[in-house]
Amino acid sequence: MPVREKRDETYYLIGIDVGNDSSAIAFFNLSTNSPETIDISGGYGKPSIPTAVQYISETKEWVFGEYAVMNRSSGEVFTSLIERMGKFDHVNINGQPMKVAHILGLFVKELLSNVKNINPKAEIAGIVANVPAYFSDEAEEEFREVFFYAGYGEELIALVPDRECVLAHHYRDLPDREEQVLLLDFGNRELRGGLYKVNPMENGINVKSISSVFDDKISMSLVDKCVRDLLESLFMSASENPVHGSDFSDQMEAFTLQHKDMLFQKSIRVKPVKLYYNFAYPPVQQTLSREIVDKLVEPYAKDFNRFLGDVMKKNIDGVNFTLNDIVVVLCVGGGFEMLWARETIENLFARGKALFIKSPKLVNAEGAALIAARKTGFSVPTIHLEDNHQLTCDIGFIDTDNFIALVMKKSFWWQKHSPKLFFLNCQIDGDICLSIGKREESSNIRQIGKIQLDGLPIRPKGVTRLKVELVFSSHTNLVLTISDTGFGDLYPKTDYYREFFVKLGE
Repeated sequence: MPVREKRDETYYLIGIDVGNDSSAIAFFNLSTNSPETIDISGGYGKPSIPTAVQYISETKEWVFGEYAVMNRSSGEVFTSLIERMGKFDHVNINGQPMKVAHILGLFVKELLSNVKNINPKAEIAGIVANVPAYFSDEAEEEFREVFFYAGYGEELIALVPDRECVLAHHYRDLPDREEQVLLLDFGNRELRGGLYKVNPMENGINVKSISSVFDDKISMSLVDKCVRDLLESLFMSASENPVHGSDFSDQMEAFTLQHKDMLFQKSIRVKPVKLYYNFAYPPVQQTLSREIVDKLVEPYAKDFNRFLGDVMKKNIDGVNFTLNDIVVVLCVGGGFEMLWARETIENLFARGKALFIKSPKLVNAEGAALIAARKTGFSVPTIHLEDNHQLTCDIGFIDTDNFIALVMKKSFWWQKHSPKLFFLNCQIDGDICLSIGKREESSNIRQIGKIQLDGLPIRPKGVTRLKVELVFSSHTNLVLTISDTGFGDLYPKTDYYREFFVKLGE
């Protein structure tokens, strides 16, 4: 890209955050040397829109964002599209298969069309897209396809993990000294917490990840479900004609989307919120008090303490960190738009430590815009992220020239990994030896250990079924357990169980 020729007001460097729940975009302002959010609400001033796409077969029209969510009765709404990246799925549109990546590409195209709101002559010179840290290689491959479907495949500079985007947003200048930073991301899928050591360097900032924990028991989707259940119960208790069915469910989803934000803001602490269910006949009006909302969120607020304890304990340095060791707390994600979530964190930390961005959903997009500027030659500090929490290789069994994966690259070592079931394609009449190996990015397979299975039940070929479970005790050590699950009535399960310790090595 001829960067020097693209530094006037008609060329834009874009940061885009296509989230599973909502999406936002930002651009790097060449005049102020800082990122700015782009209004994608059509003039209503909202910082983001739901990542939702709808196809209306009657008019052959595609509808995006809130309009798709609010108008569910007109046709199927496609959501949670980011979760589906890497699966190369198709959906049915008017009797024809269509790639999920293609549908998401239409959504991205719609998002990027908002750049014209800034300048009708705008031309996009480069794009950096924020992606989840857990994205697999397959997910990244399909997500790149999304931009080609959107017509911006050539403009895509890089896919950057969300943590780097948040850190780039915060560290626009070099810190004076080493800092312990706690990053909390309260998203739709889970609450994510990461503890980092940040050090200034001559050519940028070195960031070492020393703790990284996800918890799906604290998520926006669970809070949203509780709000929906509450609003529905209030309606059912007051309505003269309680209704059910898919239409009512769609109406309640839209009603929840419209009203959930006001339930968690300061206004409800001053006076109760009046809810007007205008989709029913006769209409229903209910009042919701602060006490009811506080009771609704109480279990989530308590879970923050437990979660932060996990973040402090599950670190690779083996140090007993405390909340007092934290210099700054970065709070991002849509969950921190709720007042109770902010207050919960503020009550746990000294005043001034916790930083809440006015629109926390925009942080990743603005950080991505800053990284786009850095990658095209502007003077923005470079973030060097050192992370030993995600596996850099696949781990599995080596069977002659075949590799059978147990855990995939980019998994976090502390995650619960699903057990695998294996049939042994050989007759068992004695001990057998299995090789454990890791497959590097270059597809080279290297053996890291051997395990000897002694005392297996004697069985003919193809009827020995074993369950293999893998648990990491640290980012370099794992425990492999193998048990017999049996096969039908002829070969019932036995109490065979073996445990092996394997070291990943360098």
